[in-house]
Amino acid sequence: MGIVFGILVSFVQLLVLVGIVVFIVKAVAGRRGEQAATDSAPVTLKRLFLFGSLYASLHAAAWGVAGLVALLAEGVDGRGERAAVPLAMTIVAVPILFFLGRWALRAVSDQQERGVAFAIYMNAALVTAFAVAMVTSIMTGSWLVGERGFPEMALASLLVWTPIWIGHWRLWRRYRRDVANLHVYVGATAGLGTMAGFGGALLVEIFSRLLDSGTALEVGRGTDPDLSTWIVGFAVGAAVFAWHWILTGTREERDTLWHAYVVLIGVLGGLITLVAGAGVTLFAVLQWWFGDPGTNSAVRHFEDFIPALAAVIVGAAVWFYHRRVLGPVAGPRTEVQRVYDYVVAAVGLVTAVVGVVILVIGFQEAVFPPEDSMTSEVDILLGALTTLAVGAPLWAQSWRRINRFLRAHETAELISPTRRSYLFGIIGIGGVVAAVSLIVLLVTIFNSVLGDGNGELRNNIQVPVAMIVTVGAVAVYHLLLQRKEQKHLPVAPQRPKQVVLVTGSETLAGEVRALTGAGVTVLHRLDANGEVGDAGSVAAAVAASEFEDLLVVLGPEGAVQVIPYRR
Repeated sequence: MGIVFGILVSFVQLLVLVGIVVFIVKAVAGRRGEQAATDSAPVTLKRLFLFGSLYASLHAAAWGVAGLVALLAEGVDGRGERAAVPLAMTIVAVPILFFLGRWALRAVSDQQERGVAFAIYMNAALVTAFAVAMVTSIMTGSWLVGERGFPEMALASLLVWTPIWIGHWRLWRRYRRDVANLHVYVGATAGLGTMAGFGGALLVEIFSRLLDSGTALEVGRGTDPDLSTWIVGFAVGAAVFAWHWILTGTREERDTLWHAYVVLIGVLGGLITLVAGAGVTLFAVLQWWFGDPGTNSAVRHFEDFIPALAAVIVGAAVWFYHRRVLGPVAGPRTEVQRVYDYVVAAVGLVTAVVGVVILVIGFQEAVFPPEDSMTSEVDILLGALTTLAVGAPLWAQSWRRINRFLRAHETAELISPTRRSYLFGIIGIGGVVAAVSLIVLLVTIFNSVLGDGNGELRNNIQVPVAMIVTVGAVAVYHLLLQRKEQKHLPVAPQRPKQVVLVTGSETLAGEVRALTGAGVTVLHRLDANGEVGDAGSVAAAVAASEFEDLLVVLGPEGAVQVIPYRR
């Protein structure tokens, strides 16, 4: 009885929604003959609503059909009640999707209809489809290698959303000139992140087994639950990355989106992963030889740092590949090359600052030794030196390269928006961090002085003091550098004055143009007012005015009337 009632309700909803859609479509079609200036905004809103409805119906229809397909793979017991929701969604959404889809295909055949709404819909649909397909592929692959039970809903979703993605991809290829390719770089980012994450986990598993006590490693064994999970995830991520980036993204135009992915996702993401992993790995080695590892077993000590070693390998691979994609530095220095240099400099600077902060904290503990320190002074020193050893050379190399270009092409580098954004970002972020640290320091001191005095004051102020000293010094250095460069910035040329000269003499206009450097337009008088043309007087009157757009009228006896106006 419940199923019958659900079906009846679904049919009523279907009729209502179809009526609404038909009304909207007719309203849009009926207004095509109106003027574009008065109808562009309403039409845009209608398109956004219609393509939004198409996207919502696509979701409802896909998940409804996937739910029904998943129920077919289950047993008979209890399947009837659980079929109500997907059955209702399918009955309502599929006809609406069919109707709206046919209308959309006819509409987008006209180039004027392929506007913002269509581009948003295509990117949203493609991103949703490949995301669902990627996640369900990993779940289905884990089932195929025998790690988990039969994933009914995952397999059904994969079977439904994959054709949806294929259809929308072909539609995008047909109208790619009118649709932004944002989904390409979102897919490349998702594939890269999935491949790097599962690949790193696979490396951790392999290194852990190699570090084990001589246990034979059989990577190809499909029944191994750990390795099979990482292999499946890595394979799916690699496939998504290969399709969206290697086969598609590398052939796209090198515009802002392209460079944003390569520099911010590939170069910056890989470099941060590499630097973090290298710092932890180097600290593990130094702590084992010179510090207090807390254990006598090398296997147990280095086992905790295997993920860092995997991060070094993954980060280096990602960074090196995307750095090669940018290509060699040839010809005039471009803004993309500046972005790369300053990104590397920022990563190295932040890493070095962290090392100095740790060093300042260690210095405070050496001067005021705490009673119950959880970390030895040697380990603190090793941590600081490790971070500095990783970050300082990276920053120094990038900053040296930047200064070399600055000396060779000072004006181009000083007016570069990348350099100005870098300096402003360091000053702004450093100032905010220093101010927040100062507030925390004052709150800690006031609580200790005005409160009950619980806790060690010297322990609680170590971090804010270190942050104020280090980050504040960095912010001040870049502030002084920016103020120094402000004096060397080229002065923006002022727009020459534009003079409309009412005269009958072209010779006078040429003399005024030569004396003032202004753009002179001549309006020829048709009446005779006894004007006396004196180029020097006109030039003096023009120079004395503070306005840029001037109307100059000559009168008898050398009179010059200057009238400022606005265009």
